[in-house]
Parts: sequence; structure tokens; C-alpha cells
Amino acid sequence: MHPLKKTARIAGAIYLSMVFTAPFTLLYVPGKLIVRGDAAATANNILAHETMFRLAIIGDLFTHVIFICLESRSTGC
Repeated sequence: MHPLKKTARIAGAIYLSMVFTAPFTLLYVPGKLIVRGDAAATANNILAHETMFRLAIIGDLFTHVIFICLESRSTGC
């Protein structure tokens, strides 16, 4: 297999892994936890759903690590 094709497949697989983490951390969790204009309700939601909040933090960290890996692959570092 050509090295460029192999790199493209790896990058595609990494992008595919972002499909699972990014929507959860960017769309689902904020929609469930954040109450606009009511910080106390938001804090109560976070306390009530602590596991979801922690998973969102881990998912967000994972998404950023994936993005960094993709950027380093595209620049040739």
C-alpha cells in the first residue's frame, strides 16, 4: 500500500472516532445540563448528573487529543 494512502486511511479512522465523542460533548451534555440564565439550576443539574458531566470532560479531552493528532499528521510533524 502506498504510504500516502495508508496515512489517509489512518486519518479517516481518527476522524471517524471523533464522530462518537464530539456530538456527545458538544450537543447532548450541554443540552441536558445547562439552563440559560439560571446558574443555580445548572449547578444542580451537574450535581445530579455527575457521571455524565465527568464523561463529557473525558470525551472533550479525547476529542481535543484526536484533533491534535490529526493536525500533527497533516503538517508532517
